[in-house]
Amino acid sequence: MYNLQQPQAPAPAPDISTAQLREQIQQQVRQATADARAAAKEAVQAAREAQINGQPVPPGTPLIPVRPGGFERDMPPRVKDVSIAFFVTLTVCIIGLPIVRAIARRVERGAPRQAQIPPQMQAQMEHLTQSIDAIAIEVERISEGQRFATKMLAEKKPDA
Repeated sequence: MYNLQQPQAPAPAPDISTAQLREQIQQQVRQATADARAAAKEAVQAAREAQINGQPVPPGTPLIPVRPGGFERDMPPRVKDVSIAFFVTLTVCIIGLPIVRAIARRVERGAPRQAQIPPQMQAQMEHLTQSIDAIAIEVERISEGQRFATKMLAEKKPDA
């Protein structure tokens, strides 16, 4: 099975330097880490085989549950949903609040009023409209007179 007793480190010789002692300790730590990883892999493999074969795991056997996934295994399941809802609500408040204020102000103001023309300006506009109509009538009379004169000259030419 597993050797759970700590190995007895030999007493350092008096002529070993600090760097050599440090290197020996690092080597022992690396070896212990590698042994622990190998033992964990063996335990996981044994647990998988026991589950596949349907054999019950004997009591006292250490099991290391391995859950797939990254950070999700560190959080309870509903924390993710609550945090997403919080940030969506925060975003809606930050973006939506100014938009709602602008719409409320526009509704509060009502429909925009039409520009009011001063009465003096209206009188001038009416006078200008009447003048343009009179000029148009006069131009029409002049063009009628020209057409008549041109027609008369055209009829007179063949006689000459």
